[in-house]
Amino acid sequence: MNSRKGVSVIEEKAPAKQNYFLTLIKFFLFLLIFCFLVSFSKQFYHGMKSVEDLNVDILFLSVLSAFSFYTFIADLNDFYKKMQNFFFHSAFASYLVPSFLILLGLGYFILPRVFNAEIDKDVFIFLGGFIATSHLIFVARETKGNTFAAFINYLFTFSILYIVVLFLLGVYLMAAFKLDLHKILVDGVMGGATLIKDLFGQILH
Repeated sequence: MNSRKGVSVIEEKAPAKQNYFLTLIKFFLFLLIFCFLVSFSKQFYHGMKSVEDLNVDILFLSVLSAFSFYTFIADLNDFYKKMQNFFFHSAFASYLVPSFLILLGLGYFILPRVFNAEIDKDVFIFLGGFIATSHLIFVARETKGNTFAAFINYLFTFSILYIVVLFLLGVYLMAAFKLDLHKILVDGVMGGATLIKDLFGQILH
């Protein structure tokens, strides 16, 4: 009887150790990805600043407006979640792809050419920033957890999805502006690699 209890205790400890090990791996990967997140964000900002008619202040205003709207006026997360589930049957796909951003970008690219109409670029920027921020709020709420392991998994997942959404926002902006997304990606990778090198240099010093 005691031997069986001993075996069951060992079996319970083994998955716990394995989960702890996986959590450490995800935390380590998060630190690496975070370096690229910081670098891509920095290069994305500089890339937008280099485009003459792209008003970066409008984008910042749209991000602030989205947070303010969700906090003080109406929480759109349930509506946004329903729309994502309408377009995507997979939870992973709904986290990965902001459907409204894709549709709005395609609309801006196609409609002016079909109807020979001009759409205000500042409105285009504002809507893109608002939708991208709404998507990140949706992802953050859907992936957060209460335990330490769930929190690490949340950081790991959100950091990846943030980079993906930032890339898709860049593609979206290319429908109206001459944004050099290739340069942003290349400089972002190089900058991230440099940050990783500096990070490990500080740890091993």
